[in-house]
Amino acid sequence: MNTRVSPAVAAILDAALRGELTETQAQQLYAYGPEAVTLVLLTITRHADVPYENNFAERQIRPAVILRKNSLSNRSERGASMQAVLMSVYRTLKLRGLNPTETIAAALRTCVATGKLPPLPDPAIAHG
Repeated sequence: MNTRVSPAVAAILDAALRGELTETQAQQLYAYGPEAVTLVLLTITRHADVPYENNFAERQIRPAVILRKNSLSNRSERGASMQAVLMSVYRTLKLRGLNPTETIAAALRTCVATGKLPPLPDPAIAHG
């Protein structure tokens, strides 16, 4: 097997190492052929911290999906985009161990008072 890979495959492998492999990247990897897929499998088996599934990501988006279903869906593309942004911010703050409502309210107060958004909170992630 050739151990040298193209930059595109290397980028996909890096995403797999970070646990951020998207479905599109997985399809692209499959299109590169069995050698690339083998490299991913070897990466997963050599690095215990690389998940072989996306359950964590699925659990993260579940609250947004339930909210959308309970509110009878988004009524427009703009509404869907707004929900996607808000839920992304909310889940990111929650993963960082912060109270999303309090953090967003504090950021808005700072913005109103100073005209500038405050610096981003600490990027440390609390996996749960």
